[in-house]
Amino acid sequence: MNTMKKSFLILTALFSFSTFSQGEKTNPMEKLTDQQRLDMAQDFANKQDWKSVFNIMQPLALEGNVMAQSNLGMLYNLGRGVQKDQEKAYWWFSEAAERGSIRAINNLAMMYYQGGYVKKDIPQAIKLFETTAKSRDLDAMMMLSEIYLNQKNEIKAFEWVKKAVDLDNPIAKLRLGIFYEEGIGTKVNKSLASLMYREVLISQDISNEVRKTAEQRLLRLR
Repeated sequence: MNTMKKSFLILTALFSFSTFSQGEKTNPMEKLTDQQRLDMAQDFANKQDWKSVFNIMQPLALEGNVMAQSNLGMLYNLGRGVQKDQEKAYWWFSEAAERGSIRAINNLAMMYYQGGYVKKDIPQAIKLFETTAKSRDLDAMMMLSEIYLNQKNEIKAFEWVKKAVDLDNPIAKLRLGIFYEEGIGTKVNKSLASLMYREVLISQDISNEVRKTAEQRLLRLR
């Protein structure tokens, strides 16, 4: 890991030197703010032009932009716009995570949860997800609920999905409704299950699948 970090530091130095030495041949991107460059990358992402996204994210990440570092890690992780490389993905996620990026911390947690480049380590994944969950991150809360459910720890699975519901998320409400209906980590409570399903159905921007599931379960409780 240290060797890899040194190599990236060298690349950073070379990048800075080449820009300086070229004098008048400046990169047009340098005239844009970081946010303008990120917005441009988002436009390319919407068009599935991942190579252009990578070409924007890489220099921005080398300049120290935390969001770009996290995004660059994901590009390497998925092999979008660049050859898939989980070692570099881990490195960039780590860089961004050290600077407090919630998304990067969650991505590191997923790498430990799934295994692959790093050895599968569920306790470490839980530790990282709990770090971001304390900042009221919905994705982390939902993942913690799923992990504990897979570990047959239904009480903790229930606790985390209940916390996620406090963020007014319809997916969390649907899952909590199922927990109440089936008595997962709590006593069966069909009244609360019905309430959760009704709240899902009045939510905005839910998928047809989520709506259909809530409707079917609510109908079954009547």
